[in-house]
Amino acid sequence: GLIHLVKHKFNRGLDYADRQISQPTNFLVGCALNLNAPSPEREINLLKKKIDNGADFAMTQPIYEAAVFDRFTALYEERYGALNIPILVSILPLYSIKHARFLHYEVPGITIPPEIQARMERASGKETQEGLTIAKELLRRIKEKAQGVYIMPPFKRYELAAELIESI
Repeated sequence: GLIHLVKHKFNRGLDYADRQISQPTNFLVGCALNLNAPSPEREINLLKKKIDNGADFAMTQPIYEAAVFDRFTALYEERYGALNIPILVSILPLYSIKHARFLHYEVPGITIPPEIQARMERASGKETQEGLTIAKELLRRIKEKAQGVYIMPPFKRYELAAELIESI
């Protein structure tokens, strides 16, 4: 509904009740996309509605394996054809096994695969470096598929985002 309001009302110079506003807005509208949704079918249908209402791009929750992007886009394309908006994938470097488990168990939409959790656990004492290595690997795999990425620094650890950016 908000996407529709902005794209089909505000950007056309109208308010919610179709009254003229001083001047039309010129917003690009992004929408959320959960590639790890418990019901991919529901998320695919929801994304289609967002696109139909004018979403210009989608931003994902953080992912930790490129295969979830591939599976989601394949299912979407099977149902609705080519995805015609840019998808920006979120990369959130892990800094410890505790961080990985917190994200996996406590944050809806974020799934840390068992093999990634195992890597973080094996990296005891060097978990932050392993988290950056995992993020770099994911960036290499996703860069040809997604139209962009955005890096989320974990809990005010901006230096991890900066180091990841430097590496690419």
